[in-house]
Amino acid sequence: MKKTLLALFLGLVCGSAFAQTFTADTSLVFSPTQKQKENFYTKLPPPVLAVYQKDGKTLVLLAASHGPKSIPAVQYAFDMYYPQIALIEREPGQPLGNCSMMEDGYTAALSAQHHIPLVRNDADLEHQWKHVQQQGFSYEDFQMLWILRSAYALATQEGKSTNAAQEIKDYKRTIHNPAWGELFTEERLLAYFQQHYNKDFNTTDFVQLYQDLMNRFPQKWVKQTPFYQIHAQDRVYRSVFMLENIAAALNEYQVVFSEMGAGHFIEISKALKKMLGKPHYITADHIPPQTLWEECNLEGLQEKTLIQ
Repeated sequence: MKKTLLALFLGLVCGSAFAQTFTADTSLVFSPTQKQKENFYTKLPPPVLAVYQKDGKTLVLLAASHGPKSIPAVQYAFDMYYPQIALIEREPGQPLGNCSMMEDGYTAALSAQHHIPLVRNDADLEHQWKHVQQQGFSYEDFQMLWILRSAYALATQEGKSTNAAQEIKDYKRTIHNPAWGELFTEERLLAYFQQHYNKDFNTTDFVQLYQDLMNRFPQKWVKQTPFYQIHAQDRVYRSVFMLENIAAALNEYQVVFSEMGAGHFIEISKALKKMLGKPHYITADHIPPQTLWEECNLEGLQEKTLIQ
């Protein structure tokens, strides 16, 4: 009996001593060159699933093309791998995308249906603003970043047009913090937009503009806009946060699902390889037709925070 107890004790001690702890090497997060992006998108056009398996743990990561094309990959990942936790590219406190249109909203709906916790795998707005400010951008630049995103979402998800007055009102309600700076006036917003984008805000096609701004291979004028410059510099900062959340999730759960834009995946790919080894890729053309949840809802959703 004593030998049995001793063996059990030694087993627990040894198991504890050699237990796998996943640590994210954030020094490997990088900003890819144009050539590196071209190579990735040519070989693995998003949406694509990267499946990592190591020491009994599984990470199923969706490198998404934001929008409805990525939703079948989310459904496939849940049906095939049964994740115990899901991570989405969405800031704390911000509204989720329409679950029939955006992969973050659909992931949240499936998480609620499967009774697993959901983690907003993106830095909060306070930290994002401080980082943008440290890079020399103004609060007006930061406001326009979010206003353009809002105008695009309104056009694509609800089919509605917008104007300067409405966007200022919505920004004030959802994001604005007086401690960060002064809120746009309508006159100032119109002048700012004309100065940096050479367009009339109230008559702009925000679907086309946003697609131009987010193009994988942007035109020269796009690179000169504050939107593009902030987005490019803020990406790696946010990717580090996403990587650290993934490591924290793997240390607590056996099977982890995470979705993020393909650009973020490229930026953390070297760090993931060091931590988990090479992934198995499942491209969209290898995912069979999926029966999607058409009446998705967030009833019973439980959100969780892994790191601050």
